[in-house]
Amino acid sequence: MHRRTLIAGALLALAAAGPVLAQNDWPQRPIKFIVPAAAGGTNDVLGRYIQEPLQKILGQPVVMEYKAGAGGAIASQYVAQQPADGYTFLLHGSGFVTVPLVQKKPSYDALKDFVPVSLLGTSPMVLMTHPSTPATLGEFVHQARANPGSLEWGASALGGVGQLAMEAFHEAAGIHKMVMVPYPGAGPSAQALLAGQTKYMLSTPSSATSGFVKDGKMRILGVSTAKRSPLLPEVPSIAEVVPGYDTQTWFGLLARTGTPPQVVAKLADAIAKVMAQPDIQEKFRAVYVVPKTGTKELGDIVRTDHQLWGQVVKANNITMD
Repeated sequence: MHRRTLIAGALLALAAAGPVLAQNDWPQRPIKFIVPAAAGGTNDVLGRYIQEPLQKILGQPVVMEYKAGAGGAIASQYVAQQPADGYTFLLHGSGFVTVPLVQKKPSYDALKDFVPVSLLGTSPMVLMTHPSTPATLGEFVHQARANPGSLEWGASALGGVGQLAMEAFHEAAGIHKMVMVPYPGAGPSAQALLAGQTKYMLSTPSSATSGFVKDGKMRILGVSTAKRSPLLPEVPSIAEVVPGYDTQTWFGLLARTGTPPQVVAKLADAIAKVMAQPDIQEKFRAVYVVPKTGTKELGDIVRTDHQLWGQVVKANNITMD
């Protein structure tokens, strides 16, 4: 009897240790990064920059998989429904927080259904304007404030961070009743600005917009961060004219709640090693993203964004349904 008890106890101990051993051996098969948009977007580009060096560190393939639609909600909901085994992650950005806030029936909860793995980087938004409007940020704000309802502005996605950041800008600057024109993406929104169909918009900078600025087809009047961005040091901060205005977009990797902490920590450590490489940092800055890492850092941003954008959504009664 005593011998049977010892054997049973040993078997139970092995069974209990199984998950721990498996987590320590992670990964044992390919890892998927789910991207909430079609190939070619910033999320995808950043993921591909870190894909190969991550594979070398982890010893397993990192596969990019695309699930576009519903402002990224389809991808987020998909990951939230996958096993919490550390093999399916969400490579998202600011829309991860904003989309469920503007849905009447949210398909996921950004705070409860996911845990942060690592921040990848942040990017300022820029106030882009048509050349027919005033040439400086101060003059633009003064004219817009004095003429309610006189200008059209473009939104690249209903309920997206661009729309919410613009509503926050209007409120902080005392600008009222301007006409929002929604477009299915940043590209169409920028084309409308170039054609003069809209007069201003908030979006992330790109090599394309830099080219339009050089050609005199649009202007960049300010960056959305509280201080000038190292990516665009010559461009004033909007806060220099509109005190207190401060927002940015971010990119990061998240996992479904319940994913083993050891797995999250191991992946976060691997990402930190990749992001410390000078060539990776240079690639990120080339697409106007400041490279940053950290599990806590991403968690802090998600919580801060949830509070900030929740207030903006409620104050302006914004919905995408």
